[in-house]
Amino acid sequence: MGAADAGEEPHGSERVTPNSAPPDPTVLSRLYLSAVLPCLTDLAEQDGTVVDHLGQLRASIVFLILGGPAATIRLQRGKILWENGCGRSPSVILLFLSARHLNAFFSRKKWAAPLPVWGCWRVGLLAHFSKLAERLEAVLDGAPQVLDSAAGRRLHARLSLIAAGLALHALAEGDAAARDILRCLPPGLASFTIAGEPRGTVWFDHGSADNQVGWSDPPRRPDVCIVFADIATAYGALREEIDTLAAVGSGQIRVEGLVPLADGLNFAMERLRVYLKH
Repeated sequence: MGAADAGEEPHGSERVTPNSAPPDPTVLSRLYLSAVLPCLTDLAEQDGTVVDHLGQLRASIVFLILGGPAATIRLQRGKILWENGCGRSPSVILLFLSARHLNAFFSRKKWAAPLPVWGCWRVGLLAHFSKLAERLEAVLDGAPQVLDSAAGRRLHARLSLIAAGLALHALAEGDAAARDILRCLPPGLASFTIAGEPRGTVWFDHGSADNQVGWSDPPRRPDVCIVFADIATAYGALREEIDTLAAVGSGQIRVEGLVPLADGLNFAMERLRVYLKH
C-alpha cells in the first residue's frame, strides 16, 4: 500500500499524460482513508483467516489527520466496519500531523509512527490492526502467496475493484489529472459489477454535488453498467492481463448504457496506479 514515487516534471513542450502527472499527497491520504481502509470490511467477510485472527474482539480505531479528514475502523467479533469521520467512543485515536505523515505510515516507514492521543495502552489492539494491515497490503498488492491460490486471486480481484471504484471520490475531489478527464465526460451514475459475486458492485455518481461513491446496490438505475462475467475476467482486466477490448467483443465484459462515461471513468481510475504500488 506504499505511495508511488512522483513522476518527473515535463520539460519543454512535452505533453503531460494523466499517468505522468505526479501524485498529490493530500489526495493520497484521502485514498488511504476512504478507498483502502474500507476494503477491510470485505477482507473480513471473505477471508476466514481474518475472522479467526479477530475472534471476539470488539474495539474501534480512529485515523485522524490534524485539521483534516478522519476514518474509523470498528472491529466487531469477526466483522470490520468502516465509518467516515471520527466515530463515537473510540478505543484508540491515532493522530497524524499531516497528509504526508499518514502516507508515510501506510508506506510502512518506521519513523512515521502516529501519535496515540487516546488508547496508547491498547497495545494488543494495535498489534491486531498491524496484522490486518499486513494482510490487506498483501492482497491488494497481489503478493505471490496470495495469487498462488484461486481463493487468493478472487480476494485480490474483489478488493482491487472495491478500492478502484471508491477511489473515484478522492480523485474527483482533488486530483487535477482525474478532474481534467472527468470534466469532459457526460454526467451519470456508473456501476461496476462482478457477476455472481455477493456484494460485488461499486458505483460512482459523476456530476453529483459531492461525487458520491458506494460499495452497495446503486441508489438508482445506473446510466451505464460495466459487468465482468466472472471473477477470472475481473482478475485479468484489473491486472491488465487480458485484452479488454477483445473481452468486450466476446461478452466477457459487458458495457451497457452510456459508453463514453464508462470509457472515461476507466481512464480516470488508472490514476490510482500512480498513487498506490501494485
